[in-house]
Amino acid sequence: MHVVLPIWLVPLSLTVLIWVAAIFWPSADEGVSYQLRALVLALVRFSAASAATLLVWLAYLIWLVVAGGA
Repeated sequence: MHVVLPIWLVPLSLTVLIWVAAIFWPSADEGVSYQLRALVLALVRFSAASAATLLVWLAYLIWLVVAGGA
């Protein structure tokens, strides 16, 4: 007996992992905390996580079209 998981679970899992990493990844702090630096790092993380999420789902949709599932 084996378990068959739905294919959409792969990009969904990757999306969750990307956002968990973006939120909880420790930031490099050199002993001085600048509010502007923290804001810039947060924006960079959000932008990178957004781009990675879009790429994961784009790859999934391309795979669906190529595989003939859409």
